[in-house]
Amino acid sequence: MDDKKHRQTKTILKILGVIFATGGLICAIIGFADFFRAFGGEGMPKLFFLCFIGFPMLFVGIVCLTFGFRKEITRYVKNESVPVINEAGEELQPAVRAVTRAVKEGLTEENGVRCDCGAVNGKGSKFCKECGKPLAAICPACGEENAAGSKFCNHCGKQL
Repeated sequence: MDDKKHRQTKTILKILGVIFATGGLICAIIGFADFFRAFGGEGMPKLFFLCFIGFPMLFVGIVCLTFGFRKEITRYVKNESVPVINEAGEELQPAVRAVTRAVKEGLTEENGVRCDCGAVNGKGSKFCKECGKPLAAICPACGEENAAGSKFCNHCGKQL
């Protein structure tokens, strides 16, 4: 559909929407007014049937207006939503960075040994590359290697 025909269709929808919505609202108001006036002792309502005409007309009018103003409504919603989404993204950025850092450190630890000083050393390292502290404790009873800071041997259970 070319742009000119599209604009004409939108204009027609807007005009029909206003006509149907206004007519439907007027019919509904007249029908309800007649219905409630009947409670005042004026007999049976004679124009209440207009509610059954007015509400469908009102619905059709609102649908036409919605389609006629779809672009404007969508642009308004976008302009209202994007700043809020951007602000939320800025507020979440530190948390996302912290999680990313923790994941990265966790992955790095799988490939190495972390010293008490915080440095991550290669997997077979015996001493820290930053502070020189031993990364493994040798059991005096069985000679097996244990993680630094262990109080008992993982292999024989003797005190280190």
